[in-house]
Amino acid sequence: MAEWDLDDPAFEAVAPLGTGATVERFRALWTTAARSPSLGRVAEAHHDAIAILTEAGRAVDQLGLYAVWAAGGPDPLRLERSGERWQLRGSKHWCSGATFVSRALVTAQLDDGTGALVLIDLDQEGVRPAAANWESPAMASVDTRSVAFDLEIEADDIVGVDDWYLQRPGFWHGAVGVAACWAGCVDGIVQRLEPVWKQDSHAAAHLGAIDAILWNLRLTLDGAAKEIDCGSAASADERQQLALRARHIVDVGVGEIITRITRALGPGPLAHTPDLHRHLAETDIYRRQSHAERDLEVLGRLARP
Repeated sequence: MAEWDLDDPAFEAVAPLGTGATVERFRALWTTAARSPSLGRVAEAHHDAIAILTEAGRAVDQLGLYAVWAAGGPDPLRLERSGERWQLRGSKHWCSGATFVSRALVTAQLDDGTGALVLIDLDQEGVRPAAANWESPAMASVDTRSVAFDLEIEADDIVGVDDWYLQRPGFWHGAVGVAACWAGCVDGIVQRLEPVWKQDSHAAAHLGAIDAILWNLRLTLDGAAKEIDCGSAASADERQQLALRARHIVDVGVGEIITRITRALGPGPLAHTPDLHRHLAETDIYRRQSHAERDLEVLGRLARP
């Protein structure tokens, strides 16, 4: 069974963000990413797309996999009016699932410089994935590549304009869900290594620290989920601050756990445990969706009285 088979429990419906079950949503993402970072990456995007459509008041066709392609770049995809219809032209970079998802929510730039979000059925002429150029074995199965667009779309395909995608409440809520996947990735590594964990005192000390960090990550994500559900982060700045706090705590915690694993166990597990090195590499490349000091700069500005 392919990692992104829709029969996989990872793709079972989850509660929309902010509806009282966000703790369970984030825990489900954690569990999925613990099984496989690649699976977590595909499932998180699928659930995020459905959440975005729900937030926009759109009916969701549950058949097929969804993706969200919202990365920027020096040559933004353009959405231009053509009479009563619209023309989508250009290339979109960093499109995960480029050759196997059914539909994608794609950001594009309008003539006035603001952003639009469009829903595209990918099984049509005018959608052309570029040649694969992903060299790393990490996340290779996610099939991230550029996709070129040259097609006419209906007005109903436009989900939002005037930067709606970035301004909606769910944007920063969903960003916390990505952090739940990062935490799940490293938890999965720890679980896989439990049978070979060394018995010496130094390894035990590292394991104790790892246990405490995972506990803190769970509390952080549960706490953020509860704030999302109760609506305490009401303004755009408060939502961004909540997300950047949680993402930083998880990013740093995951990095410390990885360092402690390698210091405690040495090279043996990396050399002899099947796919462990790939799992570690996928965890690192996934959590680089955090923008590190750039995010901390924003968080620092938000923290000023």
